[in-house]
Amino acid sequence: MANFETITGSAITALLDTLIQHKTLLKLTLIDTEYENLTRLLRIADHNKIPHLVIDIPEGFEKAAADLDVWQIHFEFSGLDQIKYDFTTVGGEIVGNRIYLTAPHVLERQQRRDLFRIYAPQGTQIHFSKDGNRLELEVMNISIGGSLAAWVQTRTDMPENSPLAVAQQLEDVTLVFPAEILQRPIHIETLEIKRVEKKSQQSRYELGLEFCRISNSEKRRLTDLIYELQRQYLRHRLPVDL
Repeated sequence: MANFETITGSAITALLDTLIQHKTLLKLTLIDTEYENLTRLLRIADHNKIPHLVIDIPEGFEKAAADLDVWQIHFEFSGLDQIKYDFTTVGGEIVGNRIYLTAPHVLERQQRRDLFRIYAPQGTQIHFSKDGNRLELEVMNISIGGSLAAWVQTRTDMPENSPLAVAQQLEDVTLVFPAEILQRPIHIETLEIKRVEKKSQQSRYELGLEFCRISNSEKRRLTDLIYELQRQYLRHRLPVDL
């Protein structure tokens, strides 16, 4: 179970400024309802002489909040350090086409790392050599620290037991994205297989992979790419005329 540490004072302002700058996704949950959706922090503004968070109105929010006397809204997000943060606000109002919420006095940060994962673009693969053979895995989702990938085979050649085993380390691995997304593959020096699960109906093995050794330059390329994919996802969910 994760432990939490408290963030207060100027550290909150610095963190919120980072969310605005990087257009980070926030998961919004309206307490006492079943409503949750994604949004982002647009700016911090003084409203009635009090600092307020200004966020976009997620689809369906107004209907979900219509019968509530007082809003209690919980937010979760992953920071640039790839650690999970959360906070709760009470009250708030809609002004124009934005939600204004009183800025929090306290945020909590998980002390355990919780890497933000995104669905990998179709065609993303992991390439490596095993026993002299070049193998390819289909990447399902990805984070800065690892990936969930699938080794897809025909039913006739699917072995009873995977030649890829838990705790096995693979070296000189390349993470290949479609050319329109990233032309030069990302090189991973070493990864470790953390989980292997046979999916007989889909004729594949699913593998949980951890990136153990990756150079700083390649890690930065992967980080930048993940945040760009995150922003692209957000642009499809939220208005762009900010």
